[in-house]
Amino acid sequence: MPDVLLFGATGYTGTLTARALARRGAETILAGRHPARLEALASEVGANDIAVVEVGDVAGLVAALADVKAMITCVGPFSKLGHTAVEAALEAGTHYVDSTGEISFVAELIDRYDARARERGIVIAPALGFDEVPSDVALSLAVDGLSDADAVVTYSLPGRPSMGTVRTIVTGIGHRSGVWIRDGRIVEVATGQHSRWSPLPPPLGPKYAISMPFSEGRLAPLHLELRTLELYGAVGRPTATAMRAGVPLIRALSMLGPARRIVEAALDAPRGGPDENTRRKDRWALLAEAHCAEGWRNVTVMGSDPYGLTAETLAAGALKLARDGHESAGVLAPVQTLGLQTWQKELIDVGVDIQVYEPA
Repeated sequence: MPDVLLFGATGYTGTLTARALARRGAETILAGRHPARLEALASEVGANDIAVVEVGDVAGLVAALADVKAMITCVGPFSKLGHTAVEAALEAGTHYVDSTGEISFVAELIDRYDARARERGIVIAPALGFDEVPSDVALSLAVDGLSDADAVVTYSLPGRPSMGTVRTIVTGIGHRSGVWIRDGRIVEVATGQHSRWSPLPPPLGPKYAISMPFSEGRLAPLHLELRTLELYGAVGRPTATAMRAGVPLIRALSMLGPARRIVEAALDAPRGGPDENTRRKDRWALLAEAHCAEGWRNVTVMGSDPYGLTAETLAAGALKLARDGHESAGVLAPVQTLGLQTWQKELIDVGVDIQVYEPA
C-alpha cells in the first residue's frame, strides 16, 4: 500500500519533494499532467507508480488515491488550482498535506472544509512548508506556559523565489488582506498598514518591517490561545513604500480583463527556481516575541534553502500521517500535525538553528 501520492510532482517544489520522500524510504505515486516528465522522475527517485491527472479531474485523482494513505499537493496557486486535490482527498478519505502560503486558501480550508474533514476522519494539513512550519514552531515555543499572551512574529524572507512562488504572490494580491488577532479575535490588516522596527537576531540586527499577510494568522488560533498576534515582514523602507502603493494598484488592474489576461499569460511561462548552490546561500530568519503578566520569551529560527526545507517538511508531515495516522481530524496547524518536539528535531536535522531567550 503506497504511503504518499505526490500531486504536482514534476514542478519545482514537487521534484524536490519527490527526492525528499525517496530519501525517507517512502512508497510513492507521482501524479501530474506530463507523462514523460513523471516517468523520468519516477525512474530517478524509484517511485512505485505514476498517475496522469489534470487539475479539475477530481474523479481521476480519487482513482489514483485508492489505498493511498496521504497526499501531498504542490499544485498552485492554490486559490486558483488547489480545490481538485482537496475534493479528491475528502472523497477518497486520504490525509491531505499542501505547500501553500496563501492565506486566502488556508482560510477557505478552515471555513469550508474543516467540518467535512472531521466527518471523513481525515487530516487537512495546509502550509507544511516554509515559512509556516518554522513560524508555528517558533510561536509555539515562545508562548509555551504564558497565558493570554501578546505575540509578534517577524519574518526575514529569502530573496530568490521560484516561478511558482511568484505566481502565488501575484495571484494572492487580488485576495483578502492578512489577519492579526486583537483581544482574542481575528481582524483584517492590510499589507503595510502597520510598521515597526523588529529586533531580528545577528547578523541581521534591527530591521524595518511592515504588516504582511502570512497564513500563521489563521493557523495559530487553531491551537494557541493568544490575546494578540501581529505578523510582519522585514523590508527596506523603499520596498515598503512601493508595496503600499503598488498592491492596491495591482489589485485594481487585476480586476480589468485585458490586464488580468496579460498577467495570467506571463505567469504561464515555464516554471523553475534557483539551483541548489543558490538555494543554500539564500538565508532566512524569523523572530517570535511573546509576553504577558507572567513574563516573556523570544525565539529565533534561522536557516537557508527554503525550498529544500519545504520538501523535507512536506515529506515529514505526510509520512507521519501515512504511517502513524492521527488522533484528530479536520484542518490542523503544523504543530498540531506533527508535534512540537518532532518538528524541532526535523528542523535541526536539516541545519535550522533554533534559539530560545527568556529571563534567567
